[in-house]
Amino acid sequence: MTSSSRILIILFIVASLVLVFWFGQGYLSTDSEDIVEKENVKEAQNISNLESEIESKEQMIDRKYESNEFQAGMTLLVYGHPDISEGKKMFKHLKSLGINSVTITFPFYQKDWQANHVKSDPTITPTNSELKHLIQGAHAEDLSVMIRPILDEQSLMSSGYWRGQIQPTDPEEWFNSYRSLLLQYAVLAQSTNVEFFNIGTELSSLQNRYSDEWVKLIEELRENYDGELIYSFNWDTVKDISTIEFVHLLDHVGIDAYFPLEAPNGASIETLENEWAKWTSELNTLQNHKSIIITEAGMIPVDGAYRQPYAWSIPDGELDGQAQANYYEATFNALQPMSEGIYWWCVTLGQDPEVIDYSPLDLPTEKVIKQHYLNDFTDE
Repeated sequence: MTSSSRILIILFIVASLVLVFWFGQGYLSTDSEDIVEKENVKEAQNISNLESEIESKEQMIDRKYESNEFQAGMTLLVYGHPDISEGKKMFKHLKSLGINSVTITFPFYQKDWQANHVKSDPTITPTNSELKHLIQGAHAEDLSVMIRPILDEQSLMSSGYWRGQIQPTDPEEWFNSYRSLLLQYAVLAQSTNVEFFNIGTELSSLQNRYSDEWVKLIEELRENYDGELIYSFNWDTVKDISTIEFVHLLDHVGIDAYFPLEAPNGASIETLENEWAKWTSELNTLQNHKSIIITEAGMIPVDGAYRQPYAWSIPDGELDGQAQANYYEATFNALQPMSEGIYWWCVTLGQDPEVIDYSPLDLPTEKVIKQHYLNDFTDE
């Protein structure tokens, strides 16, 4: 065999090997792409199945009431700058309990009990952007929303006063300041389709006076906001409501229902209902008004706290989640027939489980809420 022949044979073998390698790579590449594509399809199917499962679970939440029938509510108290993702989780959880409405309550501030100006506080007042995201998060869970600016009491308590006792030295200037503050939140409420706007909470020393100022406030709010207006009266001023001139201009009368129930420690639901009966006759005097909403009701989970349900702490009190659950049961039974809604007080974001507060979450009270707010609820 000549050297030329050998060279040709070698070149043929090399070319063959190159072709085999080239086409083999192509087949391998095609196989790899097929595998990756199949894995992507499988992953997409898994995601779709997960989304369907989540959607199915959400559809299984069968609330007993729509908000236009009865406002099965909860108050979200927001101090400072909220974690919006935590807010979304909270709204989802509240929906799972059958809640259909939330009040987003947040503080504003005045210097002392005789001050003539109110203002938001950059430390404790959430920004309008943060409030907007909370409102959107609640609406995303099909919850109706009430926004409720509330006068913080820390600057007042140091001198022995609370919001129901403020006495501005220049009431006209105070109302000008208050009206300016509320109007900015009314604009926010309008732009985010908020269903209810609370124009005041427990301002007992001002509510039965300065009628012209209250009327002016309501008229200007109406010019900027198309939703429904409510004012929250403290429990001990219920008897005065029928004499207050601006009430007829409201869509709803709100009651912060911290009526003391004089029952012993360990009281049964029946005992608490009997104590409620002593107060509901007073509430029945409001039936001439077109709508009564309980804007606050609740107590801390401490035995006997129903004797002073407005108290944030009871020294030497014994932790008792069942006492809170019994109170919720008796309160719902007493107040639901005469009202168009009950907002339990309250939950917060980032709650410390070691701190005793008003929250009913992860306590026996959750079961009571589900029993009243969900159809076909069974104790798991």
